[in-house]
Amino acid sequence: MSNPPSHKPFRLSRRRLAAWYTGIMALILLICGLAIHRLVVHARWLNLVREMQQLASRLSNQIRPALQQPGQLDPMAQRLLPNLCLQASDCSQILEQATQLSAPDPIEVRLLRNLEGQDYCIRFINGSRQVLASLQLPATNFACQEPQLWRSFKDSRGKYYHNQIFPLFNGAGENWGMIQIAHSLNSLDLYLMWVELALVVLVLLGIGAVGLASWWLAGLALRPAKQSYQQMQQFTADAAHELRTPLAALQAIVQTALRSSDLTLEEAKAAFQILNRQNYRLSKLVQDLLILSQLDQSAGSRTLAPCCLNSLLQDLEDEFAALAMAAQIQLKFLGFDNPVEITADPEQIYRAISNLLSNALRYTSAQGKVTIRLSRSASHAVIQVEDTGIGILPDEQSRIFDRFYRTDQGRSQQQGGSGLGLAITQAIVRQHQGRLSLESEPGKGSLFTILLPLSKAKPI
Repeated sequence: MSNPPSHKPFRLSRRRLAAWYTGIMALILLICGLAIHRLVVHARWLNLVREMQQLASRLSNQIRPALQQPGQLDPMAQRLLPNLCLQASDCSQILEQATQLSAPDPIEVRLLRNLEGQDYCIRFINGSRQVLASLQLPATNFACQEPQLWRSFKDSRGKYYHNQIFPLFNGAGENWGMIQIAHSLNSLDLYLMWVELALVVLVLLGIGAVGLASWWLAGLALRPAKQSYQQMQQFTADAAHELRTPLAALQAIVQTALRSSDLTLEEAKAAFQILNRQNYRLSKLVQDLLILSQLDQSAGSRTLAPCCLNSLLQDLEDEFAALAMAAQIQLKFLGFDNPVEITADPEQIYRAISNLLSNALRYTSAQGKVTIRLSRSASHAVIQVEDTGIGILPDEQSRIFDRFYRTDQGRSQQQGGSGLGLAITQAIVRQHQGRLSLESEPGKGSLFTILLPLSKAKPI
């Protein structure tokens, strides 16, 4: 089942809003992921450089006794650093001994044993930049066989190395030459590969979660606008329906009068009376629509002034007394001994309660009663309008304040009701930070209660 065409703009807006939100959040997540990646790379790189510096310092201390003459390496260096290969010697025997060694390590070998699991190529270079000796860790490391070591290089096995050079001093503090250390980047690359994979997965999961959340939030954000749009459409349709009936009646009367060639004075007078009633109904409907429009658009522009509800309700009783008497309905006002004052727009409050009284008298039969009560609580004025009329069904009570809604369509039409009175009353009460409630039982009557904040009291 397809959605109504009126919902299409909201679907498009929801998609666009969700897409924009997801795109922005995806960009933020991507930037954060790149920043985290750069921080991790920087931290690991600093750690690598620090390890190489520490290794250079420890090797310098260990081999220093063999650096008596600048630029010359004493043969005792091989005892200080096992597996050290002098440039002029054959290192094949050293490689075989290193791969077969299983005896307990002497003190001199502990440093090298701690580094066996890592790829290092270490060279000792004199001041003339001649390589005098090299140390391979592990012993099968072929990086030291490369003809030249650059800052970063790739050996014949495809391994990447980072190369650093540190000055080397003998025991007398003289510059002997330098120590060149190349460290494999494979472990760093593997670690960064897992970090990148984790970041990609987390970013994708984050984008997916953000996409779902943005779709839900977009729907939540557009819900009030959608409801307002639907209410506006319903309001427009109802207003057109209400205007169509009196306009059709006016047109029929005018056309009948124009077609009649022998219209008598009595017939003309009756036609004008009908025209007058329909004109009054139209004027009342337009006035109610204007009031609702003003209440919707100018919530903060009302004129507030001290208002004494005692005198206002007394005026309402006097105004409706004649109408109640003509309908043979008993109208009674039960006032409050002390003045009950609120800060409000007196005209709007008068109109709100007038609508309740008008409905009460309209739906109360002869010999019935309509009672107005005024009381107060600690912080609110309490106004009640009770009647002994036809009452309202429970399933209709939740819709009684909707615009153009009638509980008895035929009777309302006959008595001139537009279905806007209670909607206007509720809008006025809400505009004054009050509350309007209903209690009703079919066949026994209805009780409308208005709560309004007293002067200098907090709104509810």
